[in-house]
Amino acid sequence: MRTRFRWRVGAALTLLLCAPGALWAQAAAPYYYPPDAVAALYRDHTAPLARAFAEQAPTLVQALQGHCAGPAALAPARAAWTQTVLAWERLAAVAVGPLIERRSLREIDFQPLRPELLKRSLAREPKSLDDMERVGTPAKGLPAIEYLLWSAPAAPRSGACAYAVLAAQAVQREAEALRAAFDALAAAPPEEEAAVTAFVEFINQWLGGLERLRWTGMEKPLREAETRGAAPAFARLPSGQTGAAWAAGWAELRALARQPDSGAPAIGAGRVSIESYLRGRGHIALADRWRATVDEADRAMQGVQPGAPAGVDAAARALKKLTTLMQSEVAGSLEVNLGFSSADGD
Repeated sequence: MRTRFRWRVGAALTLLLCAPGALWAQAAAPYYYPPDAVAALYRDHTAPLARAFAEQAPTLVQALQGHCAGPAALAPARAAWTQTVLAWERLAAVAVGPLIERRSLREIDFQPLRPELLKRSLAREPKSLDDMERVGTPAKGLPAIEYLLWSAPAAPRSGACAYAVLAAQAVQREAEALRAAFDALAAAPPEEEAAVTAFVEFINQWLGGLERLRWTGMEKPLREAETRGAAPAFARLPSGQTGAAWAAGWAELRALARQPDSGAPAIGAGRVSIESYLRGRGHIALADRWRATVDEADRAMQGVQPGAPAGVDAAARALKKLTTLMQSEVAGSLEVNLGFSSADGD
């Protein structure tokens, strides 16, 4: 605590001795430190999203059980899957902490689904969650359930329907583990040196989440489709939830990037956005450019749908500007070394 106190006093003196613009910055945003940002991230962002996902997952299990017991009830099961996947998209948008440690993105949402592997797994007729642990990740999780609800709808009392229930129960088990882990972090966030490491992870994983959305989710399918001369193979197409999934993930990325219009939160009073952290450190001009670039991307993301490739391409290009600004200027101003790879959080 003494170290933190000395940091705050030193920061206040520095701002007071700087140019008048720095005084405005002090008034506009507190001088945050990594422990402030990380505690807020876990308390006000990841823990609530993990709880929402864990609360939604059982409804998918119950809806599938109802459908599989008969009579057929695909509509409620599809609705439950949709709400579950959107809750997941919000949580997984920035894959920090337990999401990385547990490799939850692979376990819950391996992309793309491998239909042939799914068919072989169905033929083995797993009977329990222990059996499901021996199923390869490309054949289970939310994509497998989507396939069994839309692409090849599982009939009541069929082996495929039982498989879908087991897959949903596995998702529920992982959701409950994530809720417990994030609740623990919210109750006892890391301090000092560990918080610095967690802050670096947050910035890297924010950028990684942006790139999963921009490149993996949007631009790569477009480019591959151009090469093949076919329609883009976006995720969530069978369910028709591609655009909604993009919007859900982007909403969380935006919330962690842009300061609310109401201003920067007091320390301990809300999640600390990248913009607020920059402003608190006196990087006002950069924070203004960052905010403008986030807003440009937000406008491009409004209503973007997979059936309008030009709009998808424009949105991807707007998101790329954010990536470039983070890599060239923002990360350095945050005192963060970028080391994200495509394997992180996956």
